[in-house]
Amino acid sequence: MVNANEWLNEKIPKNQRAQATNLTIYKQCQNGHTTYQNGCHYCNNKNNFSNPPQYQFFSTLLEGELDLNDFVNLQYLYIYGSGPGQDQQQKLTNLKIDKCNKLISLQCNNPPISKIAIGETKQLIADRNRLKSQVEKLTSAIRNIKGFNPGDLKLVAKKIEEENLEHQVSVTKNKFDEDDKLWLDLLLETQQEVLQNDNTFARKQLEKIKKRLSTVLTTEEIQEFLGKVVEINELGIQLKNLKIQKNQW
Repeated sequence: MVNANEWLNEKIPKNQRAQATNLTIYKQCQNGHTTYQNGCHYCNNKNNFSNPPQYQFFSTLLEGELDLNDFVNLQYLYIYGSGPGQDQQQKLTNLKIDKCNKLISLQCNNPPISKIAIGETKQLIADRNRLKSQVEKLTSAIRNIKGFNPGDLKLVAKKIEEENLEHQVSVTKNKFDEDDKLWLDLLLETQQEVLQNDNTFARKQLEKIKKRLSTVLTTEEIQEFLGKVVEINELGIQLKNLKIQKNQW
């Protein structure tokens, strides 16, 4: 594992970055190995393809910040891990591409990036890729159903709604200071408390929190957050009821 910016400085000189249109980074070697294999030609040579304007790097595991703002003509950016496990993912924590104004395709498979510095166009690309991934999950669930089981579809739907809420919270928090972030978390927690216990105290607290957040969010934005919590909660109840019905059969 190497520091991402140090790796970048070694692999692509700054005076060549403006030429780049494609950048692909793979954790595994070209033969598909996720860990070094001594007898593998690709593991030993890495078979990196560095020919501006296209760059491909194999057997590369990065950590920390990756600043690509010198790649002003970059159109395609792909950063791949090699599986769902933490040890199989890239370790990037910050991806800077807010000056890559020509970017039209962005895919980051598996890296737990906590902050992506992007403009509105790149945000649309990221949202589109996230939606594509969710559609693929739903399609896969439908194809794999052996006999119709509504519980399978509801489980996938619940996971998608949870991902959407998590994404929306993350995007919103990027605009907030630490205090506002805590208030947003409290909003979601209190809404969940209202749905589960429906007590007067929780409802009063929810109104106070909504009033506090109204200084940084519109009424519609607050309601959208609350609505997503309701949807996830309802799907959870439906799944629980389906499980009870299944056990009674």
